[in-house]
Amino acid sequence: MTLTVTEPQRPSLEMVRQLTDRRVFEQLLDSDSLTRAEIASRTGISKPTISESVRRLMGAGLVTEGGRQAGAGGRGRAGTACRLRTDTAAALAISIGPDGIVADTFDLRRAPVAHVAAPVPAPADAAVLERRLLQVVQAAVRQTAGTVRSCVVSVAAPVDRRTGRLVQLSYSPFPVGDFDPVRVLGSLAAGVEVDNDVNWAALAEHQHGNAADLDDFVLCYLGAGIGGAVLVEGAIVGGARGMAGELAGARTVGPDGRSRRLFECFADLDLVRPGSEAIDVALVRDVLAGRSAANRRRRDQVADAVAGALSSVVAMLDPQGVLIGGPWGSAPGLIDLVAERIDAVADPGMVLRPAALTDAPYRDGIRLRAISVARRAVAADF
Repeated sequence: MTLTVTEPQRPSLEMVRQLTDRRVFEQLLDSDSLTRAEIASRTGISKPTISESVRRLMGAGLVTEGGRQAGAGGRGRAGTACRLRTDTAAALAISIGPDGIVADTFDLRRAPVAHVAAPVPAPADAAVLERRLLQVVQAAVRQTAGTVRSCVVSVAAPVDRRTGRLVQLSYSPFPVGDFDPVRVLGSLAAGVEVDNDVNWAALAEHQHGNAADLDDFVLCYLGAGIGGAVLVEGAIVGGARGMAGELAGARTVGPDGRSRRLFECFADLDLVRPGSEAIDVALVRDVLAGRSAANRRRRDQVADAVAGALSSVVAMLDPQGVLIGGPWGSAPGLIDLVAERIDAVADPGMVLRPAALTDAPYRDGIRLRAISVARRAVAADF
């Protein structure tokens, strides 16, 4: 019997060059400027190899020289600093909801470049919304140097993550009809990524908010609409149609003690805006303040309804924690009222916390994602 020994395949010279270029690129992403010697020290790669890599990156238009820099403590030979060019590539982050359309662009070092916003007409007709979206995004792109390498979109509605199209709901406070952001934006950017605003908010909470220590949690967002997001092992659970985490449709106890969907409870309590499905945020906050006996009764009924819906979610998912946020979800005392009512099936060790990010948290999520995707796209060109 003859054994054939196969030599392990060695990386090609071209592969080594690509890996070196990516290491140099990564170092310059998070530093204003570095000398070749500093990059060599940080990466453990020889200075001549770093110099060759910098030369290639300069030839590709990604790096430029930025003056001479003295050695540590003013001693030693001065080196020529190099820095990443910020006018070659950009990330695009877009939010769409009842509060308007906002398009922001950022360079690869996370610095904001352009900001364009426009109101959304009410009711939000899909055709009008598409035209307004295109106008806003085109204006932002015109103000941005370099090529848009990522496009991440937040929409205040459930999104089928397989297609980027909105899932139509009868009770959504932001009805937009057959709205397709991927089709509208496809001519401006490749790889358009669309998801629900609460999912983006949950990812931001996980990265630098009150869920940074939790890999399995539920975010409950309480505003003009009721939303939810589920993260398992640090990743969003979307479901077959993008409806996972849609807390508004969860069954709970209504004001009359009967089973109701959570969103229906607010109509029963006269807490929605006339002629719409949107919850009246100012009115709910006033009720939660409990300054009258009538409002204290309604406050308890709101807490019962929210806690009932969350109890079902907790029983099914067994999360490490639940975060509650949003325009009225952050009202003083609400989280304590909910905590008193969460069903005993919950793990005693489960944490119930306020969300940390309260000012349009979904914009934090799409900004972080857009910049990350743009960086990876540029690095993949090496």
